[in-house]
Amino acid sequence: MDNALTSPAPGDADSSLLEGLFQLAVNGQTQGWEFDQIDNEVYARLLSAYGTDSKKPA
Repeated sequence: MDNALTSPAPGDADSSLLEGLFQLAVNGQTQGWEFDQIDNEVYARLLSAYGTDSKKPA
């Protein structure tokens, strides 16, 4: 049996980021570096997944 650590599936990492962002927001901790870092990562991933190309009509 292989006991090597495996990295989390991409969906798990995305869920973890969103959960962390949500928990910080619920606790009112939106002014710190941790919130900013997670917020920037989530925003970048959303733009990557759903961003529009300005050359294509919407």
